Amino acid sequence: MAQKQPRLIVLFGFCAAALLPMMLFRDATVSNELRYLSIVDEALRDGHLFAFCNHGVPYADKPPLFFWLMMAGRLVFGCHSMLYLSLLALVPAFVTVAVLDRWCAPAMPSGLRVPAAAALLSTFYFAASAVTVRMDMMMTMFITLALYTFYRMYEGDRRLCLRIAFPVYVFLAIFSKGAVGFLVPLLCVPAFLLATRQLRSIGRYWGWMTWGILALLCGLWFWMAYREGGGEYLRNLLLHQTVDRAVDAFDHKAPVYFYILHFWYIMFPWCILAAGTIAIAFFRRRETDDRAVFMACSAVVILLMLTLVSGKLDIYFLPAVGLVIYAAFLLLPGLREQKFVKWSLLVPLILTAIMLPVVFFITRSYPSDTLAGSISPWIFVPMEAGTLAAIPAVLRDDIRAVVFRFAAGLYIALFIFGLQVKQVNPYIGYRTLCEEAVAAAKEQGIDRYVLATFPDGVPMMSRGENADVYLGRPLELQPLSAVENAVDSLVGDSNGIIVFTITDKNPTFAVYGKD
Repeated sequence: MAQKQPRLIVLFGFCAAALLPMMLFRDATVSNELRYLSIVDEALRDGHLFAFCNHGVPYADKPPLFFWLMMAGRLVFGCHSMLYLSLLALVPAFVTVAVLDRWCAPAMPSGLRVPAAAALLSTFYFAASAVTVRMDMMMTMFITLALYTFYRMYEGDRRLCLRIAFPVYVFLAIFSKGAVGFLVPLLCVPAFLLATRQLRSIGRYWGWMTWGILALLCGLWFWMAYREGGGEYLRNLLLHQTVDRAVDAFDHKAPVYFYILHFWYIMFPWCILAAGTIAIAFFRRRETDDRAVFMACSAVVILLMLTLVSGKLDIYFLPAVGLVIYAAFLLLPGLREQKFVKWSLLVPLILTAIMLPVVFFITRSYPSDTLAGSISPWIFVPMEAGTLAAIPAVLRDDIRAVVFRFAAGLYIALFIFGLQVKQVNPYIGYRTLCEEAVAAAKEQGIDRYVLATFPDGVPMMSRGENADVYLGRPLELQPLSAVENAVDSLVGDSNGIIVFTITDKNPTFAVYGKD
């Protein structure tokens, strides 16, 4: 085991180096990341730690832990460092892989341990989530730690530290993202015990100590949230963001078959291998290591739970991705001689090899002043090379080479993309636009920014109110008609205004001076 660890560290180092340019130069996306930055700035100004607001509107969607870490980075660096913020997802991703690797080490052939880690890190949605400023990867890390801690107790390790660590990890998963961090361990543990006919032992793991620690920690959190935000904020946190979202989602509502369809690209390119390997092992009912049974059982439970919940997003499946990959690699040695394994790898790789040249030429056809045209098509070349190099390895039944070659091509492509991500930034965020506006305001002595709205009051720029992160001051919301017809009255006694709006579907700004 000691000999394998440096190779895992090398893998982490390679992935981190490949992602470094993107983490350094990427702008915060408009959809969620910029909003989180604005919430953090507002919390620091108002001195809030438990009840957050987004421009004065209570924001109980997310627990405090991730915001605290963002606030710490803002205080330490004096600004929002995308490198630091990206590490809040990348480090938990590496920890998740390391925990799964250590968990499976006793049962997995040594030659498959690093390939299993590389397969997880090159799974489409896991790789994308590793540099996205969201809470999901941190919750996934704590869920994985909680499940691993349970399994150690299940194997006979009854130390007090593990009995305390299990509910603490569950709480931290809740404190990172919300109710899913509680539901996954709560449902997966009894499901596994039921599958192994040991359900009567549930009290050893979900006993009075577990419930007591959770009640204490959650009680302290809810009390502090009530003190800062009041009863309505607490109701929003406990009911609206949990029960309402689960039963009749007010956002991200999707049909029950959502994850059945989306599984294939969330887990790409290892989707057929993972699903097929687990399915074959289940229907054959062979003697299987309990680790694989627990991981596969947990992945199925998560899938069923998310299917029944009304609100659905691809990233909600993230806690199951590592469990699916490692369950498959634990089961793989018993299936290596079957043609299924070969075809399960060949089909996604051949599809990728066909589609990448098509994407290459389509990207080249777009004008340079569009999002697609701003992406260099040459980023697809290393992916194509890695895919083509992996195909002969499949024919030789060399799964190590298959995984390493594909992963290398993917991360080299991400490295190249990171080097030219500045060209993409104007299409994914507002930093470039705001920097130009601030420069124009400084030149003319303007200190007033206006965001034009539609007649119903919706900002014309998607979540444009969060651009205050870059402007250093809030934007005034004014109807477009007022901007067009009464500019003089808007300017008033100030030195002028800068108005943000949309022109030809692109965000832009106009400068109106006092004169």
